Amino acid sequence: MKEESSSFPPALRLSLLAIMTAVTTVMTRLVQFPFAPTRGYYHLGDAAVYFTALSFGPFTALIAGGVGTALADLFSPFAQWAPFSLAIHGLQGLAVGLIAGKTGDSRVPVLRWILAFAAGTILLCGGYLAAGTLLTGFGAALAELPGNLGQSVVGIVCAVLLTPPIRIALPQIRSWRW
Repeated sequence: MKEESSSFPPALRLSLLAIMTAVTTVMTRLVQFPFAPTRGYYHLGDAAVYFTALSFGPFTALIAGGVGTALADLFSPFAQWAPFSLAIHGLQGLAVGLIAGKTGDSRVPVLRWILAFAAGTILLCGGYLAAGTLLTGFGAALAELPGNLGQSVVGIVCAVLLTPPIRIALPQIRSWRW
């Protein structure tokens, strides 16, 4: 880890973090499908969270995933979800990044990715089930569960399709993990 940190200047790290936070905000805000019972919505932000975790590591995904989705909530009619999104998507990105780990080449570590995606999906669905129960009651939160599962699956598919070609096209990306 120390070798990576020394080859990754702080200005580049901060710039990458700001860019991925902005990408996550845009992906979350760009396409929103409201879910009336919980006054929440489904979005494409998980694609950015998963991609960030796989490409740039757990700490970039923690910050970009949490802050990016919370900002999208604040910029939309769903501001009541912002503190929950900050925690849920931040932890989702952290867990996926930690479990998926680092690879020394462009290969995809399939088993680690499967476990990482499972953990991310459980955190997403469980987190929003708990948050929805607090905000709107258990019945409404439970009704939202299939949509949250679908949102996670769409995010996984996007990340799986995007990450390997990016790793091949930009081999230096492996040294940008944090």
